[in-house]
Amino acid sequence: MTICLRLISVFFSLFFPASLIAAPATGEITLFYSNDVQGATAPCGCRPMQLGGLSKRKTLFQQLDIKEDRVLFLDAGALLFNKRKLPPGRYLDLAKINAAGVVESYNILGYEAVGVSEFDLGGGLDFLKQLERQSNFTWLSANLVDMKSRHPLFPPYIIREKTGLRIAVIGLTGNGAANVPQERENYLILPWQDLLPKIMQEISKQADFVILLSSLSPPENEQISREFPHIHIILQAGMDSHHQDLSLINNTLICQAEMQGKYIGHLRIKWKKNGKWADETTDPTLMKKQELDRLTWQIRKLEIQGEPRIVYKDTPAILQSYYRLVERLKTVEEEIRDAQQNKKQPAESSLFNNTFLAIEPTIPADPDIEKIIMKTRDRINTFGRGGSGDGTLNDYVGSLACVKCHEEIGKRWQKTLHAHAYETLIRKKQQFNTHCLPCHVTGVSILDKQPSLALALTDSLHNVGCETCHGPGMAHSVNPEEAKLNKHPDAYLCLQCHSTEHDDAFHFEQDSKLVH
Repeated sequence: MTICLRLISVFFSLFFPASLIAAPATGEITLFYSNDVQGATAPCGCRPMQLGGLSKRKTLFQQLDIKEDRVLFLDAGALLFNKRKLPPGRYLDLAKINAAGVVESYNILGYEAVGVSEFDLGGGLDFLKQLERQSNFTWLSANLVDMKSRHPLFPPYIIREKTGLRIAVIGLTGNGAANVPQERENYLILPWQDLLPKIMQEISKQADFVILLSSLSPPENEQISREFPHIHIILQAGMDSHHQDLSLINNTLICQAEMQGKYIGHLRIKWKKNGKWADETTDPTLMKKQELDRLTWQIRKLEIQGEPRIVYKDTPAILQSYYRLVERLKTVEEEIRDAQQNKKQPAESSLFNNTFLAIEPTIPADPDIEKIIMKTRDRINTFGRGGSGDGTLNDYVGSLACVKCHEEIGKRWQKTLHAHAYETLIRKKQQFNTHCLPCHVTGVSILDKQPSLALALTDSLHNVGCETCHGPGMAHSVNPEEAKLNKHPDAYLCLQCHSTEHDDAFHFEQDSKLVH
């Protein structure tokens, strides 16, 4: 068992003694939060030990033995798509099929509310309203309004009661571009300053505790926390790919989990009415807990490649760094225990403990959600086959044409993973997934505005071939002396697909030598 997995039990023993779990007091709740899932139902499979997956998330929740009367599941937004505006055509149609599968899965996961982000509008307002009717949870936005009536298109807030605590959850939609009327969609995203004061006044007598789901910018979220001390938590979306250390500004906790559901935020709250959060000066263990989070992440990054003593036996500097991290982790654990034994909180402090739970690949898949994911994948594949045909790119000739002259290089290339990249999609039934295809074929880039073009490529352009790195070869094949190709592609080209998200172990100087 890896140190990362062991730490989950350590977190619980450090932060939540058995007596606290067994007999919750009035005002104690547990908040599970996520953001920026961006349509990711399962890890893409580009590399081993990837985190994430909606079916595994469900199993994790079940393993934690959650009590429904004191738990709240919230998502800050950017749930459905990875772009603010999707190009019309097959790419959009396929993304909509996937989005419907995400909503169906969230219904089973038990989420109570999701904030509407601009990314959720990527398939159009009408489509999101259609999905709203299929959702067991509430889509929230106070500032996304009809252009003519100025009435909200989604509920501005909901109120839920957990263990005697009345909790208001508000939604605010961010606007990444200038606030220009979206004429085709017939909606406006109003400035939050125009309506948040009124909403706060409206809910002041209805709620003891306020949570904001926000896809506004970080500076705007911080401004809200300074102007509205009675907003106690802001869950933010659309900001960064990684989870962030929880920050306390004024009397507001600002939280963000990692994108694509790789980690789930887990916030335990013991709220006292009219109380304030304990900050770093009243909780001497807070900084240590954050350091523990960072150490856990660093250790896991090294362990993900395998047993460190074996993987890094030829790189002693890295191995020593690993051992130092492990030793420091043990020291921090002891320091937290010692500090908690001596810690005294002010009588009126409201306490919080925030951790991030990894959706590990070793977690079993929940069968009900797994059925939804497989059904969605089958629908995508069936629809995608309709885009297959005798599609060609006039400037490309395919790798088989290249090997006629470059025989030795071709033989070496055929032994690489690049030469079999398309086969990996077939094995995982992802060969019609337009999110994956551009990195497994030749001639269509991940940066293209119409990635669905990859559905129509001929077999000669399947896999990552010669022309992916060296450029289109038609002119070169006709006149090789005059039409020279790029012999040495730069790192930028490789990093389009070998990004941190898909290949965090990629090293350009070393790995580029393995291509052929």
